[in-house]
Amino acid sequence: KTREVIITAFSNPELFPIVHEIVKQLKDIDGWSFIALKQPRGFSFKISIGDKQLDVKNLLFTPIPNIPNGIQLVAPDDIAKSLSKGEDSEELAWLIVETGIGEKLTGKLEHIEFANSDATEKHKRPISELKNYIEPTP
Repeated sequence: KTREVIITAFSNPELFPIVHEIVKQLKDIDGWSFIALKQPRGFSFKISIGDKQLDVKNLLFTPIPNIPNGIQLVAPDDIAKSLSKGEDSEELAWLIVETGIGEKLTGKLEHIEFANSDATEKHKRPISELKNYIEPTP
């Protein structure tokens, strides 16, 4: 049985070439499969936050006007209240986006944070549209 290892750059595009080189160097190890960067898996998953369940596919996102390549994930109020403030919350936001659209595309973002549901209504979009927001199809 082959074991799988994902080598990550934590969505830092400057590190992508190094990760690809590491994977290239490790390719001949029997019984192991090394993958460069987290691959997109979609947003059909749930995360436990305290005693709450966050169904990620129901999240919305909105651009942050004063932060280029920055987005807010808009969580339902009961989830937003359960989130810790600061780095843990921001790390969770990055993890959700990396899981959904993959690390390569997430690397085009510079900032991700959570917002509560009172974020500007007209700019909210379903998280399923995030890929096309970051990389619009012509």
